[in-house]
Amino acid sequence: MEEVFRGGTLDMSSGPIPGLDAFPAWGDLLTNRILAVIAIFTLLTGLPDLFRLAPQLLYSFDRPRGAAALEHSLGMARIRNLTALACILPFCLMADRYALLRPAFWTHIPAPWSAPATVGLFIAFLLVREIFYLICRPRRLSTESYLTLKHNPYNSFILLTALMLVSIGILSVLLHLTDPAIQTVLRVEIAVIYLFALLRSGQILGGFGIGFTTILYLCGLEIIPAALMVAVVMFF
Repeated sequence: MEEVFRGGTLDMSSGPIPGLDAFPAWGDLLTNRILAVIAIFTLLTGLPDLFRLAPQLLYSFDRPRGAAALEHSLGMARIRNLTALACILPFCLMADRYALLRPAFWTHIPAPWSAPATVGLFIAFLLVREIFYLICRPRRLSTESYLTLKHNPYNSFILLTALMLVSIGILSVLLHLTDPAIQTVLRVEIAVIYLFALLRSGQILGGFGIGFTTILYLCGLEIIPAALMVAVVMFF
């Protein structure tokens, strides 16, 4: 037997294959760690306000007049706006971690700057939406009704961010699902919540007698900005 194996050779490299350590894990990047700490601190700081806001958010999610009632309370509307602002960073970090948005040009962005770029892309979407709201503002709506319509997606966005955080905790920690499975669940949640927010905005417009132009207003105020975001992701 010794004679049989004496002439053997080692074809596999005895050292690590070059390049395997060129792609560190998402949590190992210093930029992501810093942003995650900021996001956690922001969420913990705003947690009392979120608990105060939760009943009205659920009411606005359940009935169209709930959004109007929340907007009518200046104090709660201000808390809602600040909470939605605080949710941007956690949402973008989850979107970057599970690659929910990956345009073709993302290959040119260094890994440490992927999360900041995701935040920048989301803010660009908000700016485009703001421009469309200035251009396509329904003239029949009063200032408060206009703000109710404009801020209605904020309510859904806060609930969506909370839902995604809970889902990631359950799916990754308790069920140990793979990243592609979690990615699919998060995308379904985003699609469902967005469609529901769109439906609620349509109900708000219909409640003020906008009538047949409701779909046109929804296209100009919500659908076109979202379509531009999708176009960037798919074609650039």
